Order: sequence, then structure tokens, then C-alpha cells
Amino acid sequence: MIDEVQKAEQLNQLSDEIEKLIDRVADDVREQRGAEEERRASGFVIYLLRNTEKAPFQTLLLKKAGIATNDITKTHGFTALKDYCERLSLQARVEDAVRPSRDYLNPCLGIIVDGWP
Repeated sequence: MIDEVQKAEQLNQLSDEIEKLIDRVADDVREQRGAEEERRASGFVIYLLRNTEKAPFQTLLLKKAGIATNDITKTHGFTALKDYCERLSLQARVEDAVRPSRDYLNPCLGIIVDGWP
């Protein structure tokens, strides 16, 4: 378990990473959605949150650090992203069981943006 200062620093880092997603969401959703005549089946975008070494944050390590999904959803960055998504009639949520590939044995933390047909 890390101390409260380290936990706050980790949450600030996560918050900053989440806030950076705002610049990408509209373009990524437009690309994922596809043109009207070629609507794709998947109606979501997954963003993996990465640490300073560019590796995805593993959920297990965050839990060991005392950081829960609720802590992340209360950050400034997530609140800003959620508000932005709502203005686009989308939803944003934290998903702690994303498995991006077999390279990562443990679930990784991701942000899911969805809400379009």
C-alpha cells in the first residue's frame, strides 16, 4: 500500500492522461463509427491509460496502491472527459478489466467511450 501523497500523485497522473483524451474523442468516434453506408458493428472506443514507461496501467497494481475505479471517476480529468462526451451524446466510463492483448497477463485500466448506434 502506498501513502496518501503517492496515491494523490498517481491519481493526478491518471487525471492528466484522461484529460488528454478529450482532444481525440470526436475524431476517434467518427473514425470508428464509419460512414453512414458502412456502419461498423462496434459502437465503442477503448483508450488504455499508460504510465510514464508507456505501459498500460495494470488494474491489480492500482488496487494494491489503494486506487479504485471510483477514485479515478472523481478526478478532474475524468469529469472533464465525461462532460465533453455528454455534449457529444456519448458516454465515458472507467473499465478495469480490459485485456488488450496476450502481452499483458493482468487486466489493464481503460476508458470506454460509447453511446452511438
